Formats: sequence, structure tokens, C-alpha cells
Amino acid sequence: MSQVKKIVGLAVVGVSLLVGFSSAQAQSVDFGGERLDELTIRLGLSVSQQQQVKTLLEKYSVKASGVRDGLIQVQQNIRSANLSRLDNADIARLSNEAGRLSAAHTESLLTTQRDFYQLLTVKQKQDYNKMRSDALAAQAGQLPNK
Repeated sequence: MSQVKKIVGLAVVGVSLLVGFSSAQAQSVDFGGERLDELTIRLGLSVSQQQQVKTLLEKYSVKASGVRDGLIQVQQNIRSANLSRLDNADIARLSNEAGRLSAAHTESLLTTQRDFYQLLTVKQKQDYNKMRSDALAAQAGQLPNK
């Protein structure tokens, strides 16, 4: 397989993973792997906090939808690229656009997570930090410390 085909193939895989984001996933936004209803119970979120989190999630969902639409277009452009005419400028343009959209998604995700964390009380932050630590340990295949 030529180097160009490998690059295009890897780009398609990477973009495909990002495009797989759904609005249902906006409900977790990687809040320790928990959905809002679970967070409400586990952290004891007040009604006011729940409403603020819903607002954060709605804003995130709108931004994520725009990014997803852009990534779908980039993916289509990558898949339909004429490989016999694909030059370094085309590769750079497609890579830069995919990178820009990935950066926009990361910024939105981290901003949402930060804003969520700032809504929490000191005790809720402690509990949430533990939830996040346990989720990371489970993801790494380790048992959480209890």
C-alpha cells in the first residue's frame, strides 16, 4: 500500500471515530462516565445545579453537532479524494481541517467539564474526583481503590 493510501486510510479511521459522537453522548460529556441522572444521585446535585448542568449540556450538544457535521464533510472529502491527483497540499488541507475540528471539539468538551466542576460544592468536588479516578482506573483495567 502506498504511503498516501496509508495516510488517507488512517485519516478516515480517525475522523470516523470523532464522527461517531451522538447527542446521547452529550449527556455524559465524560463526567466521570456518568449521566446527569446518575450524577444527581451520586453527588446530590440540587435542582439549581441540575438545571445549570442541563444548560451546559445543551450548549455542548449544539457545538458538538456543528463539529460532527464538519467532520462528516471532511470524511466524505477524504473518501472521495482522487488518489491519483492527491498532492501534499490536498493532504495538508484535509489534515488541517480535521485537526481544526478535533481541536474545536476538545475545547468545547474541556470547557463544559470545567464549567460543570465549578458548579460543584467542595464535598461534591471530592466525590466527583473519586468517581473520575475510579472511572479512569476501570478504563485502564485496574480495580479502583476502595
